[in-house]
Amino acid sequence: MIELRSVNHHDPKTAAAIHAVQMVAYAQEARLLGIRKFPPLERTVCDIQISAEQFFAAFDDETLVGVISVGPDECPEVKNIVSLVVNPARQREGIASLLLHKLIENYGAGPITVQTAAKNLPALALYAKFGFVEIKRWFVGKEALELVRLHRSGTSNK
Repeated sequence: MIELRSVNHHDPKTAAAIHAVQMVAYAQEARLLGIRKFPPLERTVCDIQISAEQFFAAFDDETLVGVISVGPDECPEVKNIVSLVVNPARQREGIASLLLHKLIENYGAGPITVQTAAKNLPALALYAKFGFVEIKRWFVGKEALELVRLHRSGTSNK
């Protein structure tokens, strides 16, 4: 059974577990997108420990299988999903939906933003299911990765 809880990412062991899941998930995403240089893969355990984000993790027993983090957006009243990843071995089990629901339960009274790659169709479908709508597209990097920024208005809990 999956248990969701807020975690202390400043703790070295917790940060290392978060990092491990992020690295396997982001490696998979980089392959899906067909790019070699993927900035999330450059994130270190130390980066996680010192971040100002709030992390919620999904555990199966005591094994971290997915994590979502939220931080401040450009506007102080808006929260931004910095990361949502699930261990590839545990994808298609509804873990990402559980994590997103938990985040909305905690922060859904106000607006929430997120950005993802335009080619990441599973992520776009998930966010649409939770009421996010596209507000912007742009290209970054030498490989011209197309990103999509999504926005969810507050108050409704999907």
